Amino acid sequence: MNKIKKQLILPSALLLCLQSNFSIGQDQVRKQKVSHNIPHIESPINVDGQLNEGSWQNALKMELKFETNPGENTPAPVETFVYLYEDGHNLYVGFDARDPNPELIRDYLTDRDNVWDSDFVGVKFDTFGESRKAFQFFVNALGVQGDATQEDFRGDDSNWDAIWNSAGKITDTGYIVEMSIPFRALRFPEKEGKQMWPMEIVRFYPREYRHRIANTPVDRDISCLICQFDYLVGMENVKPSKNLTLVPTLVNARADRRNVQQSAWQEGEFDTEVGLDLRWGITQDTVLNATLNPDFSQVEADAAQIDVNNPFTLFLNEKRPFFLDGADYFNSQRTLFYSRNIIQPNYGVKVTGQTNGHSYGLIAVDDDHTSVLLPGRLSSDVEFLANRESENLIARYSYDLGNKNNVGFYYTERSGTDYSNKVTAIDGKYWFDQNHSLSAQYISTDTENPFELVNEYGLAELQSGDALSIQFDHDSRNWWGYVNYVDFDKDFRADLGFVSQVNYDKKVVGLGHRWYFDADDNWWTQIELGGDWDQTNDNDGKLLEEEVEANIVMQGALQSEIVFGFVSRDKLWVGETREEYFDELFYFFNNSIEPISGLKLELDFNWGDRIDFENGDLGRQFSVEPEISWQIDQNWLAQFEFEQVRFDNNGQELFTAEVTNLRVAYQMNIRSFLRFTLQQFDLDSDSPFKNRSSQLLYSYKINPQTLFFAGYSDAGFKDGNVTDLRKTARSVFMKFSYAWQH
Repeated sequence: MNKIKKQLILPSALLLCLQSNFSIGQDQVRKQKVSHNIPHIESPINVDGQLNEGSWQNALKMELKFETNPGENTPAPVETFVYLYEDGHNLYVGFDARDPNPELIRDYLTDRDNVWDSDFVGVKFDTFGESRKAFQFFVNALGVQGDATQEDFRGDDSNWDAIWNSAGKITDTGYIVEMSIPFRALRFPEKEGKQMWPMEIVRFYPREYRHRIANTPVDRDISCLICQFDYLVGMENVKPSKNLTLVPTLVNARADRRNVQQSAWQEGEFDTEVGLDLRWGITQDTVLNATLNPDFSQVEADAAQIDVNNPFTLFLNEKRPFFLDGADYFNSQRTLFYSRNIIQPNYGVKVTGQTNGHSYGLIAVDDDHTSVLLPGRLSSDVEFLANRESENLIARYSYDLGNKNNVGFYYTERSGTDYSNKVTAIDGKYWFDQNHSLSAQYISTDTENPFELVNEYGLAELQSGDALSIQFDHDSRNWWGYVNYVDFDKDFRADLGFVSQVNYDKKVVGLGHRWYFDADDNWWTQIELGGDWDQTNDNDGKLLEEEVEANIVMQGALQSEIVFGFVSRDKLWVGETREEYFDELFYFFNNSIEPISGLKLELDFNWGDRIDFENGDLGRQFSVEPEISWQIDQNWLAQFEFEQVRFDNNGQELFTAEVTNLRVAYQMNIRSFLRFTLQQFDLDSDSPFKNRSSQLLYSYKINPQTLFFAGYSDAGFKDGNVTDLRKTARSVFMKFSYAWQH
């Protein structure tokens, strides 16, 4: 599809959205919404897990009466009473979570944002009332916090953090939780009169099944969840905060190195770095984040992955706070901003805001090095341009048209000496009714390549390419389906994003059906049968891949899930002197279960015919991946992950690759833990290789920004030239940061 044709299609589709009479209203759902008036009481509480202050007697009182999963709006299996009020500065929430068997409460001490296997309660607020995003606050039975944002069709993002207070306490009748949420921890519009926030209150009660209990029923025949929330009304004296938060950071570290052939270490010197993070509410709608001399090192290492017989680049999750805060403002249908591309910045500035349906975000950050993902038709490469500085700009704008419809604009620019990459995109989503939607995105890119890429990869000095993505979705209680079309030009490049394949167009059709069962009469509570067909061609019309996939998913007692399916694929392989199509047929089986409280077992199998990309032949691959997560007691947590991939070709073993990830943590209390991590990768092939790394980390965390880390890590490897694995790097480090708020 040529550029001109693309430019005509998408604006026409978006114009249709703007001119149509929208058929979905927030109140056009199949249940009656309830408004709850929250009282204003000027009496703060002592957050200690006891509902003994007199102000709770005059608070709004609610009961969580509905089990929404696995039951379908059936009566809740346990009683939960909730109390809410506000004093103009804080919103107070109290939970009286009753339990006929308090000894079965899963009262785990965990790190922050890791409460999901515990008994816990929470509140959700859609403060802008746009049915797109909700702020979530969760607390487990011992007072451990978890917070996240919720976006329909994207899920929860626990990378969002706020500073708030909580406490939890086990009682003879269950457990009590208290929350004190400062209004300055939330974003919401300034308005005359009362605020009206869509709200949901939930309790998770994990036993043989993981019961989800809520204050309001959930209609499974409506694909969006946030639009079904009830309303919290009041807070007319509350104003959005323009607070200033300063977070100075001190990092002290020392790294030693040695050659694998040597015994003596080259000892480094202790390096002390001071940085500063700033968060300022410029207006009630706009927040500025800035960082100077940031410490963008990762306290937690990336989990080891197998990258053998894989022609495409691996995706790694972001863990650095500056990029995680407000990351949802930069979401897009395609990953146009992949922050792991930013390696070593000296400064960063971020502005995010939301008002009257307008959502916007801007990031400006430099980088001392430049990493470029070079996508191709059948593979991708990453080129690291050391000491080539770049300036990076990311801009995102979205406008809410009402009724969940929206249009948006995206722009990224990366530039340096004799190098630039610019990406411009427009996108939108239109809902025909509660079950059917159409989304589309058009992207245009222009690139000036540096001499390193021109010389090594034979790229043109100037590249220009476009992309188009269109998807129609159906989602109802029992049926789901979609039709998707994407088209990427040969010279498309999004250097600040993650697009690993270009020079292709792809058509996908998917369909599935769900069945629900009563947990009282059946082992299984839900069964889903689904699959899809897709075909991929290059821009010249040559078939690259045609695939059929089908699977069945079953969920049931002991919090179990079983997935079984197959993939049949006709795939093109291209070598230096020949090309050939291969018929791949492989099967997969995944199983997870919690046989006893605190013990989660997972096992993944994958076996069948796969292409040997290096030799251009069809081989047999078998992979097994067991995972164990064991909450040994209230304090100890052990997690073990192992993956083995064995590949045979013509009856001979081509390689065996193994990855091991082990974590053992002792949570001393809500604020501090000690954790040991061991990672190992082992490749048995014509070119054997092994590496191993370990880390011992102590953490003390008052809140997400006031914290202290101290630790030791080392790493080593061996290959065909070294008989024993030897350590080649070791380091000690300490980090301290303090959040000062005004």
